[in-house]
Amino acid sequence: MKKFLAMILALVMCLSLVACGGGSSSGGDSAEDFHIDIKFSNVFQPEEMNGQASEKLAAMITERTGGAVSVTYYGQNQLDCYGDSVAQAVAGANWMGLEEPSLFADYVGDCAVLIGPMLYASNEEYNYVMESDIVAEICDRLATEHNIHILDTHYSFGFRSVCTNKVVTKPEDLNGMVLRATSSALFAKTLECLGATPQAMGFTEAISAMSNGVVQGYEGSVSTHKDTGVYEFIHNVALTNHLIATRWLFISENVWQQIPEEYQTIIEECALECGLWEQQAVADSEAEMIAFLEEHGTTYNDVDLDAFTAACEPVYDWIVDEYGADPELRGKLVALVQEYREANA
Repeated sequence: MKKFLAMILALVMCLSLVACGGGSSSGGDSAEDFHIDIKFSNVFQPEEMNGQASEKLAAMITERTGGAVSVTYYGQNQLDCYGDSVAQAVAGANWMGLEEPSLFADYVGDCAVLIGPMLYASNEEYNYVMESDIVAEICDRLATEHNIHILDTHYSFGFRSVCTNKVVTKPEDLNGMVLRATSSALFAKTLECLGATPQAMGFTEAISAMSNGVVQGYEGSVSTHKDTGVYEFIHNVALTNHLIATRWLFISENVWQQIPEEYQTIIEECALECGLWEQQAVADSEAEMIAFLEEHGTTYNDVDLDAFTAACEPVYDWIVDEYGADPELRGKLVALVQEYREANA
């Protein structure tokens, strides 16, 4: 029903844009006198790398297109985020979002497999897969079937680990613990398979819940742990690295086709530049962030990775059952990762 309503909204939006002369014709034939205002929304705080990359991107696109494509950034959950943000694009709004890829699984189930648990060990492996024909085909389906145009996949900020006030070395250590989960059903299912009880909530709400002890921890990256100030009351990080912390940048396909080609090229260049900037900035600063966190009371510990990997196996069966994903896709992705590792050994 949700997808049906979104499709109806997309049709209404397209008709209204045509009636109002909103932008140039499909394919962006001419840049002369073209102008569009785009709202760019996500949940991130100004201190977080995704927040900084988003501010950088909005300013860069606006500047390099001479204001023809004017992007205004709204962070900190000021406007729609998570699944509601994706729905804005599906409905054809002048909208840009930066969201966790598994949220697109509501439209194309294979998206959840692409960022499944224990799949990648580095940004380079992830980037290699994202540049594959497999991902290109999935992005084509999002665009043609659901009006979601993926602009870039490089907005990654490390790997997600379990953060609590308890030393966790194996999945059984999480039994009975309530951990904050994002709105992504995949993330919640992963925490459940690891033994925890997931509690979905926005991060602003989660900070209060964790500081009051209502929620006993969360799973997140080094930069999230530092930049949100959670380290002040959550003091242990178990290095599970179970999920890559990444976001996909997207826009409505209908809106994208209104934008003249020369501006499309600029937007794509800006999107890639800012995504790679974020990956590099996080990599360059991670050791410094960890040192800061350790100085302020955070303890890191290794875990039984084989045990955590085994615990995550049912997640992939769940993705197939829940979203109708290709049951052979995981094997293809594992082969691509192995191909990269052998070529770069």
